[in-house]
Formats: sequence, C-alpha cells, structure tokens
Amino acid sequence: MFYVEAGTGDPVVLVMGLGGDHLAWGLQIPAFAARYRVIAFDNRGVGQTDAPDIPYTTAMMADDTVGLLDALGIERAHVCGVSMGGMIAQEIALRHPARVRTLQLHATLARPDAYMKTLVEAWRKVRVALGRDEAARVLALWLFAPCSYEERPEFVELVLQNAIANPHPQSLTGYLRQGDAVLGHDTLERLDLLRCPTLVSVADQDVLVPPRFSHAIAQRVPGAELKTIADAGHAYMWEKPDAFNAMCLEFLACRG
Repeated sequence: MFYVEAGTGDPVVLVMGLGGDHLAWGLQIPAFAARYRVIAFDNRGVGQTDAPDIPYTTAMMADDTVGLLDALGIERAHVCGVSMGGMIAQEIALRHPARVRTLQLHATLARPDAYMKTLVEAWRKVRVALGRDEAARVLALWLFAPCSYEERPEFVELVLQNAIANPHPQSLTGYLRQGDAVLGHDTLERLDLLRCPTLVSVADQDVLVPPRFSHAIAQRVPGAELKTIADAGHAYMWEKPDAFNAMCLEFLACRG
C-alpha cells in the first residue's frame, strides 16, 4: 500500500475516489499540510498499491485504510473522502468509530440507486471499449461542470493530460474491481449510528453523483453539516480548490 505524508500536527487522512491515486490530492495536500499531518495514499487497485483480482468492497478498503493507520501508529485521525473515497470513509467511521475524530464526505453517496448502477456499468463498458486514455476524455464529461468546459477549456485539458501522463496508470482489473466496490456500497440504514462531527458537501452541477445523494446522507447523519459549492461539478476539489480547501479547513478548525 503506497502512501505519502506531509506536514505536522493532528493527522488528516485523504481517501480518493474511483480511478484516482494520491496525486489527485495535489491541490489539497499543501494547503492541509500547513496545519496538519496529511496522509494520502493509493487505494487497492490504483497507483502503486497492489491490485489483486478479487472482489473489492468499500468495507474491505476501509479496513485497508485502518491498517495503514496502524502501520503509522495513528490512533485517531480526521478522515476526508471524496466520491468512492467518501463511501470508504463512511465504512471507516462505521466499522472503526474510535479511530475517526471527524468525518468529511464529499461528492459521495450512501447507496447507489438504479441510475447510479446503470451509469457505473456504462463507465465500465466505455473503459473496456476505448482504453484508458480515450475513456478518460469521455468520462471527464461527468467530472467537470459545463462552465469549466466553456470558460476554462485549458484547465480541463491540463487535468486530462496530467491523468494520461500518470507514471503508474490504473490497470483495467483495478478499475473494474473498484467499480465493484461502488456498486456494492450500502451504508444508508447505518448512517444514524455515526457520532463523530461530520461535514457533507456537494457541487451544484455534479451530474455524476447528483446533490440528492449528499442530501440523503446529511439527513441521516446526526448533526451533519451540509455545504454546497457553486458553479462546479463532481471534480470541485480541482475546479474550485480554494473554496474546497477553505471549507474543509474551517470545518477542521471548528469541529476538530
């Protein structure tokens, strides 16, 4: 399991989504590391972490994360997850509540509905049919807001070029197995068991994981705060990094 660390202070663990490795946190790590000890890692199936060809679940990947905390001697941490990483973060907090100081759930869901299951299956077909690089360009249509394509096409292209140039590209096996974890995720009926301070956020133009999923989570988690980022899509941590980072750091300062 590959990981990187930066900064000192209370530990903050960053959990990335489907297809993303620790590099996807590049716009967050410096900002967070100014105040905290930041741990970013590659989930199983991506980057420099092993990609065993077995069924993956978000519960399994949550236990992977806690195993990393054990290896680093971290008893409790702030846990921040985005998309599939938010699903993993839910399972970390539910399966290992004593290990989670605060919880952040960004652009994520508690249970995929028929729309989401159909979309994930369509993504899998695109990835198989087109290959990694061309699929990245197609799938980006669900990551960025229309205004990013209209007003900042060079930014979208830069993100895509960086993804394509990744020296440790995700294998097809890893992608499909991570997709299995998303399809099988279901914490909805258990969210009321959470007791840690929780921030839920979503972008108003997220078409991949629409706001209804975040609203459902916030309604279930006792005391959860719900924030919305305007004029951004699913990749709002890249599209609006200043707003995203400020939101996360304010929550940590007030609730951590």
